[in-house]
Amino acid sequence: MSDRSRRHLFLDILGAFICTTGFSRIRTAPTDQSNGRLAELCVIARRRGTLQNAVIDVWAGQVGQLDVSELPQPFGRVVVWDDVRGSGALPTEIARVLFAIEEHFGIKCDLGSNAFAHIGHISETFLPVDAFLQAFRSTRGDATGQRIAIIDLSSSGLTRLSWMHIIPSLRSYYTIIIGVDFSAPALCELDVAFRTPHGLCARALETMHACDYWLLASDKSISGQDQLSADERSFEFTRAICGLCECLAFAQHDIDTAIAAVAKQRFASFGVPA
Repeated sequence: MSDRSRRHLFLDILGAFICTTGFSRIRTAPTDQSNGRLAELCVIARRRGTLQNAVIDVWAGQVGQLDVSELPQPFGRVVVWDDVRGSGALPTEIARVLFAIEEHFGIKCDLGSNAFAHIGHISETFLPVDAFLQAFRSTRGDATGQRIAIIDLSSSGLTRLSWMHIIPSLRSYYTIIIGVDFSAPALCELDVAFRTPHGLCARALETMHACDYWLLASDKSISGQDQLSADERSFEFTRAICGLCECLAFAQHDIDTAIAAVAKQRFASFGVPA
């Protein structure tokens, strides 16, 4: 059987499974009628890390330059996949998203266990991440010790859901939130909304400063080169995030020193609590 045939068979089986059993584990909200036959869909999936005395999870959207699949095993990975799909075949659409998360991010999804799906309008008062984090709190082995979320703020999805919406919910589980964004000064020439010198808009700056700590990467800081190709940038940015995770894993409680040390090596700028 070809890979294409296997994929279609997998999607058909998984779609049928969701039709018969999975919707008890999928939350729904009122749909936005202005979208016609389209519906907002959000799937959050996590693969736990293997650290014994701490939790360090890297959060990313489905669109970004971080190669989540390359993160070392000790560190957890969480993918927020928010999208707009046809409302006429939502079980199949959810199945496709679950398959893509496993294929591209290395997270094998089990709805109701390490993955959660939400269909319908996403608002600040109704976020799928709230229900997902409830499962974190009830997971044995995640209840004690330092819990750190590293968010790739440069990544995103395709709906109105933003990291600024998600960060307040993360505080109910994580003890420290670290935001990492990417400098894009070329954007300053395209739109005055992007501010010099790093090409970040007001919303991006607000989100970055909503974190407990923040780091800003650039082509120069992660590679020593002024300009990288997309593949080179992804490789070097992923290395920088891995280095950040490893530094934090050995930091114990001196997070300020760890952030400053890794920032000096791989990042253009950083911020710590006053």
